[in-house]
Amino acid sequence: MVEDRPTPPVTLALSTEVEEGFVSPLTAMRGALEILRDHPDLPADERRHFVDMALDRCGHLEAAVRRLATTVYAAANRVEAEAQPAAPAGTAEDLARVHFNAEDDLMEIDLSGIVFDGSDAVNAFYDLLDRQVAATGRRWHCIVNYQNCAIWPEAWVAFAHRAKRAQVTYADATVRYASADDAHSRTADAADPNFVTSRAAAIARIAEIRTAT
Repeated sequence: MVEDRPTPPVTLALSTEVEEGFVSPLTAMRGALEILRDHPDLPADERRHFVDMALDRCGHLEAAVRRLATTVYAAANRVEAEAQPAAPAGTAEDLARVHFNAEDDLMEIDLSGIVFDGSDAVNAFYDLLDRQVAATGRRWHCIVNYQNCAIWPEAWVAFAHRAKRAQVTYADATVRYASADDAHSRTADAADPNFVTSRAAAIARIAEIRTAT
């Protein structure tokens, strides 16, 4: 006889997350789409209702995917951070992490070994970076080394915001890289051509982008 055992809290939490984040939105979307398919003569206001419902559930599904990606990404980063010590971000040494090659129109940002453990660390680093780039008075093609860079959950929102702002402000194109066994490569979108596994591949990708434009 198999003894009944209580479901572990972690399993219950995961089941609830899967149900609310993925199963429910997909079920609602499928239902709305089937109604639209099977009833082509629906009045315009009813058709709009089901279209809006499907789009709303798409938004919930996208949010669930982002939460899942952030959780996996954060766990991988914590493992990397605990496996080997890294230099704190936002120090004077970070000035040396940015290199400009005017002849090749290339800016290299070296985030290797940095731990971004909170928004203060992120802002300290990007404040230094912004000042360095502003001093050049121009925009750049950019490659970023993410090898062994750890971005903790507390820092992720600030990092995403500052990195995006930097790209818009002074990067004509940005290509990131880390070795194939690095946490960033393991969690990167395989379909993203602007995340590669070596500096040479990043430079080659920048050349492709220049040719295309």
